Amino acid sequence: MFKKLFQKKKTVPPGKDQPDIFLGSADLKDLISPAAIKEPDPGKSGDYYVEVGATAEFTRFFRNFFAVLTTSSTYAGMLDSLYAGDFGEADCDVALHITSVDPSRTSWQLEQKIAQLEADHGDESNSAKRSVIGRQIADLQRRHSAICQGTEKIFMASVQVMASAVDKKVLKRFSSMLVKKFASKGIHLRAADTRQLQAMFGMTPLDKNIIKDTFRDMESSNIADLFPFGLGGLRHKSGIVIGRDPQGTLLFYDCWEPSLGNYNITIFGRAGFGKSFLVKMMTLRSSFIGITTAIIDPEYEYENLMAAMGCPYIKLAPGSEYSINIFDLDEEEDEHGNVSVNIEDGIQAAQAVVFKMIRTFDPEVLTGNVKVQIQEHIKDLYVERGITEDPGSLYLTETADGTIPVGGVKKEMPVLSNLYDKMARNPELKEAARLLKPYTKYGGRPSQAIFDCQSSVSISGVPAFAISVKGLDEDIMRPIGLFVATKWVWEFFGKNYHRKKRIVVDEAQTMMDEDSSETAKWLENAFRRSRKRNISMCAATQGFEVFLRLPQGLGILKNSSTKFLMRQESIDIEAVKEKFSLSEGESAFLLNAPKGQGIVRANENASVFYGEVTGEEYDMFTSDPNDLVGGV
Repeated sequence: MFKKLFQKKKTVPPGKDQPDIFLGSADLKDLISPAAIKEPDPGKSGDYYVEVGATAEFTRFFRNFFAVLTTSSTYAGMLDSLYAGDFGEADCDVALHITSVDPSRTSWQLEQKIAQLEADHGDESNSAKRSVIGRQIADLQRRHSAICQGTEKIFMASVQVMASAVDKKVLKRFSSMLVKKFASKGIHLRAADTRQLQAMFGMTPLDKNIIKDTFRDMESSNIADLFPFGLGGLRHKSGIVIGRDPQGTLLFYDCWEPSLGNYNITIFGRAGFGKSFLVKMMTLRSSFIGITTAIIDPEYEYENLMAAMGCPYIKLAPGSEYSINIFDLDEEEDEHGNVSVNIEDGIQAAQAVVFKMIRTFDPEVLTGNVKVQIQEHIKDLYVERGITEDPGSLYLTETADGTIPVGGVKKEMPVLSNLYDKMARNPELKEAARLLKPYTKYGGRPSQAIFDCQSSVSISGVPAFAISVKGLDEDIMRPIGLFVATKWVWEFFGKNYHRKKRIVVDEAQTMMDEDSSETAKWLENAFRRSRKRNISMCAATQGFEVFLRLPQGLGILKNSSTKFLMRQESIDIEAVKEKFSLSEGESAFLLNAPKGQGIVRANENASVFYGEVTGEEYDMFTSDPNDLVGGV
């Protein structure tokens, strides 16, 4: 709400008849050797400024202004853009000089003014002028009542702005921009010319020689509007819009912001209060600025979004058109531009899945000797096909009919049944082969043999894609499918070092239970290594305590520069409060935060955010059954 400024015809100097508020202040000579005030050369136009020299740093130039509020009202956050300090090469400091005024004296002055206006009202014959005087009387009576009741107080206030830069041209250009920017808001910055040095020392609490003629009287509610309550927080210059902050300013977020230690994100919140909605918003809006997203979806949460974006939605399930081969290899380019095939990574990725499959039935079988021999058999599968670190070894030199392929035809990769054949012929791997058999075409269970295949997934040139494991049986194949999907995405999607990309693991608590130690270790390792691959890892979970049961959860939290906190469960709030050093107010907010609202922390910066989407975006993002009735 706008509040009228209280104005008097005659300004009373601040602190008159009040105790000296500048006790213990120092003189200029006690603080610094007087700097020369540079004035324009005779016959030339220019600005006054203060030049302060130094022995270890550049000389710095300072120019001071006092704000003159010409508007008849104030509003919360009217000076926020000054405090934000986003001014490029120049710096901007702001000081508020405030001193109280005797309320009894102010009340008496108001009574005198009201009496004078009432007399003028009685003598005025012009009805229009009488109406104006009547409104003035009503406004002063309201103010008088507020002061007498103690709901408002009167202060003398002065707003001072100091611009500084190491280059005079930069300072002049910035000062001109600053004056023009705030003039449009009814805030005129008047340069303190001929007294720049005095004004500069007035920016500190040490100088007793304040410039008194810059003060004006203001009510306490107007004073409050000048303070940057809630300012700070997230001030990224680029990225995507995730909503608005409490001041109503658009909130930009960029996980590649140079000030962040890494690009990783964790999202915590209760089910149904906007975690997946936030991920969908980030996915769509990131696609417009060249960031590609891969999503591991334990449910069918992202199917509508992928359909709306025209992107693949890969369902890992029996009978699905999509299939993934755990032995896939592809060429990759490192940060130096060298292209090769990382066979070692491929072997490790495949053996990790095979070990998990066997361990699902009997972990005791995987002795050290068994692991080494399985690893050797996987290596032999690639050797037999002539696949080496040379990218050309991935392609056929001629087809079965003897023709030379044009444009490059990839060789078929080994499959799970090929490994089983080798293991079955090895007496020392007889038991391990028996446990692996159900996952191959020899097991007679198509629902468990879905990874014994060649891949039929193409993610080339798409802005996003998602892989769902919802169609797999919950006890055996879903944990394995989750592991396969995450490792396949990491190996194939995450290898382009030059492209910004994000890997999202939704419902990450499913990877943090004790039966999923491999996936927990993989996820933590991905969060540790993602920066080198130019990947922003993102884990979303509804169970904070569940997520932190394993040490890998703490490792993920430590390696995430950004944390989004949505509405929390009461049983989790103490742990959340402790881990993120939340205030009582922030904790209370998270216990009652409406859907789509929360707190974002990026390193040491934090802000409350209110998520905003368009109607079209809402239709793409929502998974609320009530919204989907009738095909909405």
